[in-house]
Amino acid sequence: MKSSFTQLLALLLMLAASACYSAQKTDSPASVSVQSDTWRTFENLFNTIRQAEQDRDSMRNQMRAAKSDAERERLRGEIELLESNIESLRLAWELWATGGVDLQMFYPKKEQKFDWREEMQSAFEPIVVEIKRLTERPRKMERQRSEQAFYQQRLAATDAALKSIVALKSSAPSAELRSAFGALESRWRMRYEEYQNQLALINLQLAELSAPSRPTQERASEALQELLSGHFINLLLAVLAAALTYGVLRMLNRLYARIVTARGRPRPLLARVAHLSFVLISAVLTLLAGMAVLYTRGDWILLGLLFIVLIGAALTLQRTLPGYIKEAKVFLNLGPAREGERVIYNGLPWKVQVLNMYATLVNPALRGGILKLPLSVLTTLISRRDDEGEPWFPTREKDFVLLNDDSYGQVSLQTPEVVQMLVAGALKTYPVGAFLDKYPQNLSLSGFVVQIKFGIDYRHQATVTAEISKKLEDFIAAHLKDSRYGAHLKDCFVAFDEAAASSLNLLVWTSFSGAAADAYLHLRRLLQRLAVDACNANNWTMPFNQMTVHLAGDSPVIYADRKTQ
Repeated sequence: MKSSFTQLLALLLMLAASACYSAQKTDSPASVSVQSDTWRTFENLFNTIRQAEQDRDSMRNQMRAAKSDAERERLRGEIELLESNIESLRLAWELWATGGVDLQMFYPKKEQKFDWREEMQSAFEPIVVEIKRLTERPRKMERQRSEQAFYQQRLAATDAALKSIVALKSSAPSAELRSAFGALESRWRMRYEEYQNQLALINLQLAELSAPSRPTQERASEALQELLSGHFINLLLAVLAAALTYGVLRMLNRLYARIVTARGRPRPLLARVAHLSFVLISAVLTLLAGMAVLYTRGDWILLGLLFIVLIGAALTLQRTLPGYIKEAKVFLNLGPAREGERVIYNGLPWKVQVLNMYATLVNPALRGGILKLPLSVLTTLISRRDDEGEPWFPTREKDFVLLNDDSYGQVSLQTPEVVQMLVAGALKTYPVGAFLDKYPQNLSLSGFVVQIKFGIDYRHQATVTAEISKKLEDFIAAHLKDSRYGAHLKDCFVAFDEAAASSLNLLVWTSFSGAAADAYLHLRRLLQRLAVDACNANNWTMPFNQMTVHLAGDSPVIYADRKTQ
């Protein structure tokens, strides 16, 4: 029923439009022909309605006279189909006769229950309508071609059926059969004429859709003008309104943050809750400003698209809400990382200086030691209160450092990523992690120790532990104090260390302040030289490598290697 009514409605509207169009033209032979074709179609439609009513009445009489239930059911089905078609034809005729008045407004409306799905569909209906409008012409042409093929097939089948019925009617052996075939022929001929009329209408519509329209340049200019004066302008105004609203609220937020942080103390929980609420309200007001512009301009297309984006954001928020709750706790200073405390990030200590929409981490011992991290990172960190004297990095720039691989040099640069040292006059770069893995010993910070082992010959075994140790200590200490490093000397002593295979070893231990760290290697060599000078001054023999060969019945033969240790 709906299909027949839609087709007939399109037929009548097209005919009415054609009639109005013809009335506006001058009385030319072509316009007279169009008017005559239109009225002929209307007469055919009227005759079709009257013939359908007659057929319905005839079928009712046949149903009353039917003797079997199966025959009555068949006739009842055909009568219902005819009544549906007659009703559709009458509604279409009435719609045309009244000039296209919406007849639905004169019928009582049924009360409908609220259905959120239907409401959502109605909200997004303008978007679909706009998309359909943009693609109306090609879609309509494709639909008309499909209907054209549909009716061409049925018209050919109806024509073949009529020929078969006429042939059977002409050769029927009795008058009763000829009468039955005559009634069947009339029904099929009416169907043939209906398909023929509908096919003619579809051909007319296709001809109008395929006709050349205005020049392409003119249509492109109008489309561009519509775009610039329509959705594009509305979108631009909405974005400007949202940006202006966000900018004003952002300025108020910064002013509030300056007032709070100017007090020089951590923000209380109430201030943080107010700040978070202000941020959320700012986001809502920014969104509402853009929506208000679209609503005022009546741009339901962009407004519907914005609703789609918001629904997608809400569905995404449903899955990410636990993460945002954790970030909100960090923002309120209730999470595992607190403002003003110490955290370890990428193996380095950092101070959580500010907790805002982003967290600001500071390491004062590093050049460029300021990081801005999202709050999601701080949800994985744990902070603790730091002591005032805790170091933020084991070294400082210009400090002299000794690594566990005996690399010695001066730190020239240290950042959160790399540490650079001057080693033997060359610049050596370490990643921060690799640098810390070498356990750097800072010689410049609180001083350092230089120690050597020095051996003397076993012939001094009787005096090495007391007399020689004391004399060597006094000798080295006196010469160090007289040197240019004497002001930095903190302590010096010599003690017996061990009895080795070829020598009696003494430990020379000295400590200096950090100011002498640049002479660390020189001081090692200086201690060796002073130990040798002390041996020469006191006639102490330095050991050399010996090899003893034992011969049977004879004294051992000793071969000496004159190379001293």
